[in-house]
Amino acid sequence: MTSPDPTLAQLLGGAPPASIAALPPADQARLAEIVAAARRKQASDLAASFEASLKHVPFPIRGLVKKTLLG
Repeated sequence: MTSPDPTLAQLLGGAPPASIAALPPADQARLAEIVAAARRKQASDLAASFEASLKHVPFPIRGLVKKTLLG
């Protein structure tokens, strides 16, 4: 068994499962890239959907709603 890729372990929030840790280092690095890209896309999609949903809020209170939801 190879040692887990540190970037992958950080992305997963802990040690990867044994089946992932058994992958060659190049495959683990590629999996880390895929997971990071998926998280970036998820964050981008979430931000876009949040902005789109704000368009349904009347303009005069939009700032207040945004501040309330985002803190």
